[in-house]
Amino acid sequence: MKPMKKPAMLKKIYFAFLFLMLSQVITAQTLDFKNKNASNSQERTMMLDIFRANLYQEYQQEFVFVVKHFKVGGNFAWLEAEAQRKDGKPIKFDGDEPHDCCFATALFKKSNGKWYLVESGAFGTDVWWAGVRSRHRAAPRDIFPGGNEYDE
Repeated sequence: MKPMKKPAMLKKIYFAFLFLMLSQVITAQTLDFKNKNASNSQERTMMLDIFRANLYQEYQQEFVFVVKHFKVGGNFAWLEAEAQRKDGKPIKFDGDEPHDCCFATALFKKSNGKWYLVESGAFGTDVWWAGVRSRHRAAPRDIFPGGNEYDE
């Protein structure tokens, strides 16, 4: 008589299910990048450099950031920081448009192992990020600070 293979098959299904559930928990994990450490140093620096280069294109000034909020979840990251000139001088704004110094925000997305700046804003008097979660539904809610303005 041949041995039954059902228990082996059930065991495989059980482990596949367990693996799937664990992978969902791991990918849903939110990482805090507010402070630089050994585990986030490379990615955190790269994302801040991308945002820094973007601001340089618009303002022709080099910036450093005092990070207030920076969370990564899955393939998305949300940054809120105070931007300051690298040389310590006051930020210069051209034109007549009003500016709100020195708040800067950015949404990043990871694609093919690289981080890209998806949306960002700095020094604006409007709330550009209102509805950012609606525009990027795959971004986990946990990367954003509390408040509904990200959903509107």
